[in-house]
Amino acid sequence: MKQQFTTWWAWLLRKEVISISRELHSVELPDGEVVRVTHTVDCMDTSCPRPQMAAMNMLETMKKGNVLELITDNPTAIETVPALVMTLYCQHLATIHTDDGWCIYIRKDD
Repeated sequence: MKQQFTTWWAWLLRKEVISISRELHSVELPDGEVVRVTHTVDCMDTSCPRPQMAAMNMLETMKKGNVLELITDNPTAIETVPALVMTLYCQHLATIHTDDGWCIYIRKDD
């Protein structure tokens, strides 16, 4: 199931679209752990603070143990999102560089 929504900031400033997916898939992290991704947020071609806000909003709706995959090409997000998730009592599992950008994996712990 996929849905798209325009964030309030995106509507106000640039109408950037963030794509949300709840299609389950598994990913092998660099440490060898295989995690089941339960939520994916695609923030490609969005500027700060959209990836951070999208991650924060999605994590608030997720259940304990669920894993979020945040896809971004924003270099700032790969530094700020891991710090942000610690304040939300979540665990940054890995950031993986891809051809197009990065995938940030976060587990909801609280």
